Amino acid sequence: MNHPQFGRKEPPTPNWNSRPANAHASKPSPQRAKGQSNNEAVPSREKLGTLLTSYGVPLSGKILDKLWIYHQMLRKNNGDQDLTRLIGFETIVQRHYADCLILHGKMKEKWPSPMVDIGTGAGFPGLMIKLVSPQTEIILSEPRPRRVEFLNMAIRELGMTGISVFGHKFTSRSFTTPVQGAITRAFESIALTLPRLGSSLAVGGKAIFMKGPGVDEELNEALPPDYKLIRDDRYRIAGTTLDRALIILERTGKFPS
Repeated sequence: MNHPQFGRKEPPTPNWNSRPANAHASKPSPQRAKGQSNNEAVPSREKLGTLLTSYGVPLSGKILDKLWIYHQMLRKNNGDQDLTRLIGFETIVQRHYADCLILHGKMKEKWPSPMVDIGTGAGFPGLMIKLVSPQTEIILSEPRPRRVEFLNMAIRELGMTGISVFGHKFTSRSFTTPVQGAITRAFESIALTLPRLGSSLAVGGKAIFMKGPGVDEELNEALPPDYKLIRDDRYRIAGTTLDRALIILERTGKFPS
């Protein structure tokens, strides 16, 4: 019901000739990857190379090409965050790629071969090592089927040879393939990992551990008698606050487990 005493306002007549002052200047913002903050750089091959260089890990063009392909695969297949819980572009580059690739220089580009990567997840560090050291034979050990599927797909897409996936729980009984080296990152304590190598790591072989600043507590634990510590390298990734430790033990003999 209308009330004449209140009157009715007619809608304003639009001015079809008027436009916002910035109408011509405004452009849509570049699309950002899911989970990427507004302050992060838009992911690109060029930015990937720039970031890695700033972290002290410059890569050649061909290796950078493959890492960029891998990164796109990782993002595409990580919708449920089952491959990695890190989602920001710069965070992934820093905490996954640089953290693994920096070891190639520290190892003077010489790796024991064949080498098994225990608990590789989405390929860290084993697949990263294979990118920069294609001559090194790598076995990626990962029991979760979803990750095993991704690893095999990545190996195919990147055209890699001399690399395979061991898709089972890693124990001294399940893994008996002879290797000259083993590497692991954030898997479990050193004292718990070494017995798993009882049936595979050769005498004189190297057990390589990527650890953080809390590794002293692990080194103070009782370690198996058939190993000796040969390297304890503490360092910080350039341009970050990430303190790391590269711990290497050599197998000196075989003792009953």
